[in-house]
Amino acid sequence: MNAASLAAGNKVMLGDGSVVEVLSIADDQSAVHVKYVDSMDNPAIPVGTVADVPSEDVISMFEGEHAEGLT
Repeated sequence: MNAASLAAGNKVMLGDGSVVEVLSIADDQSAVHVKYVDSMDNPAIPVGTVADVPSEDVISMFEGEHAEGLT
């Protein structure tokens, strides 16, 4: 996903399935400063964790709920 299309406050999904809120985007758009909203129960990343993630890890806008396991 193109980091230029992101804005602070957007909720997006990362490649690992985590949902994060965009806090800011690096000036060169190489990284996105985020806060984890749902870390897919990963104990290494508690909800509320603030981190910088590579922009290529952002795969899509979050549309409302996870779909894993739904058929």
